[in-house]
Amino acid sequence: MERPARKRFTFPRRTGTIIGIVVIAIAVIAVLIDGPHEVEHDSLFAPPPPPTVVVTNPIANTPLHLTHDYRGVHIVFTSAAMATKFSDDFKRGGKYVVRVSLNTTNNNKDTIGVDYFNLLRLILPSGQAVQGKVSSINAAVYPGQPQSGYVDFPVNEKIDLSQIKLQFDNQLLS
Repeated sequence: MERPARKRFTFPRRTGTIIGIVVIAIAVIAVLIDGPHEVEHDSLFAPPPPPTVVVTNPIANTPLHLTHDYRGVHIVFTSAAMATKFSDDFKRGGKYVVRVSLNTTNNNKDTIGVDYFNLLRLILPSGQAVQGKVSSINAAVYPGQPQSGYVDFPVNEKIDLSQIKLQFDNQLLS
């Protein structure tokens, strides 16, 4: 016994296209209405907010109040903090990290490049000069735009932060 062939139901091409467009439109509207809502920032193209820095075993913190002018860029060293680790520091170099925070303002009409990493040294109470291992501040300092950041210095022993000195471009700051 042969079964009779079943007739397959098909949509006309135009009807299938219209149904496809309607389904896609409904999906897009549903995502726009009920999709993820960003609270951290107000633009789809804005960078995500910076993560919160976690300090592991904070040891000491001291204000610095040191200033220096370099090629028309006013640099203010605001504080020094010592800890076992900072969560945004991915380069290990010593048992402890001394983080020197700084603010800059370019008083020129042109952008100035400042190589903080190579120009700045931490002078320990023993007189030893230590080069930084991480610098978060942008080397390009734009006219009239203040910026903030830090330079991290590796040290192998606990030090008294009130006794440290900074050297910038071979000039001892006091």
